[in-house]
Amino acid sequence: MIGKRFTRALGIGTALSTVLLSALPAAAQQSIESLQEQLEMLQNQIMELTAAQQKQASSAPDFKIKWKPAPTISSADGRFEMGIKGRMFFDTAWVDDADNTESVRAAKFRLARLGVAGKAWNNLKYNFEVDFAGDKTSIKDATIGYDLGLTTVQIGHFKTFNSLDEQTSDTYTTFMERATGNAAFGLTRQMGIAVLAGDKTWSASAGAFRGAQSDTANDTGQTFAARLTYGPKVGDGLVHMGVSYRHRNKGADQGAYSYSTAPFTSFGTKFVNTGALAKTDNLFGAELAGVYGPFSVQGEYMTLKAKRLTPAVGFGDPSFQSYYVDASWFITGESRPYEGKSGTFGRVKPKSPAYNGGWGAWQVAARYDVTNLTDENIFGGDQKTWIVGLNWYLNDWSRLMANYSRAKITDGPNSLTTNGPDRANKVNAVMLRAQVDW
Repeated sequence: MIGKRFTRALGIGTALSTVLLSALPAAAQQSIESLQEQLEMLQNQIMELTAAQQKQASSAPDFKIKWKPAPTISSADGRFEMGIKGRMFFDTAWVDDADNTESVRAAKFRLARLGVAGKAWNNLKYNFEVDFAGDKTSIKDATIGYDLGLTTVQIGHFKTFNSLDEQTSDTYTTFMERATGNAAFGLTRQMGIAVLAGDKTWSASAGAFRGAQSDTANDTGQTFAARLTYGPKVGDGLVHMGVSYRHRNKGADQGAYSYSTAPFTSFGTKFVNTGALAKTDNLFGAELAGVYGPFSVQGEYMTLKAKRLTPAVGFGDPSFQSYYVDASWFITGESRPYEGKSGTFGRVKPKSPAYNGGWGAWQVAARYDVTNLTDENIFGGDQKTWIVGLNWYLNDWSRLMANYSRAKITDGPNSLTTNGPDRANKVNAVMLRAQVDW
């Protein structure tokens, strides 16, 4: 635009100078002619520069590429984006129990996931992730969402809205395994539709579900789940509070719901186990956490009321409980980042990454975890576990973990056979993990 205006002005000046030439002496005319030639040269240069700029603008790419931590392609206007994502967790474990019924020396990929995530037309969001660990490939998160600002409408395969420990990505959780009650009460992904809302300090989500992608039943039952969180800043720290609810009703050709969990390890036996039991259940959960600089505390309580598939004479419907409390400290001064819009904790970023010659981030943590599946003549077992952990965050995207757990199980299904004369079992586990994500 400026080039056009300047060119127009030069043209007018040239015309005026031509008119004035006839009225001036010869010497003056020669000076003006020289000046006119210079003006014409300048005009040609500006026209050439303008044409070059227009050509450069028309040939510029209409997309951008970011390489950290993995390739992400986006349109120049930011309305379209697609990025590659993934993570790998390599675990090894030594698991033993006091009665010599459990002896594990093993290693495996706990997770090996690859996926894509992005957006189209700025407000249509998508996410697709597949896990290759284990003996078969399985779909994990597979969602399509429409972003309305504070609210998102989402369909696909995703987790029901329960538990702070479950909703926080396992890439960011403090311990190698989540609370034992999460597995016992079946907190998993299902096919569903949901509405999610949130801002810097609060989140609200609710959804209706119809079974997991892997379900083979013709009638996969119905599930409803909802969660509400609030995480305000308090002085130099923050406090997280949350509640959640889930109702499940099994399908006509589905098996009854069962409840079981292992002693804080993905290796070995599930010593607490109710067997097939319920046709419906209701789960209530409460969450509380706090962060103050490098220090963090977190705890949850869940109670589940199960309605028996087959009534038992003289006994009512059982209620099961699970809770945990933990504390952690970053020796190197980092702090757990909180994401208020989802009511979860996020990625730890070391102040001095190891690849820059620094120490990375070092974190120590301890947890006490209880799951009780014994009630109303159901002897699923009572499991109490102590866990201590050490985490070394090399950089934003990689971490080494070491966990030791000691679990005591009483009144489980093995209490009269393999648990010895005290009807109890004590399981010790040492676990190591190397993880990377992108």
